[in-house]
Amino acid sequence: MVIELLSEKGKRKLEYQGRIYYWYIKKDADDVPKICIISDDKKLQLKHGFDREMIIGPAYIKGLLQRHFTEI
Repeated sequence: MVIELLSEKGKRKLEYQGRIYYWYIKKDADDVPKICIISDDKKLQLKHGFDREMIIGPAYIKGLLQRHFTEI
């Protein structure tokens, strides 16, 4: 099985519970910005809307990951 490597260009790196994740902000088809979070092995890919007034940083991203893993 061949796993295509994830390009780090334009992405921020984050470690959460011993795993590496990359995140970035990208506009969707409706021109609405979304936070995209991808695990290093590409098995987890999340997109999440956000309030543009908020400060988005590592703590916020870790909170989204924590919420995701709590819900499953």
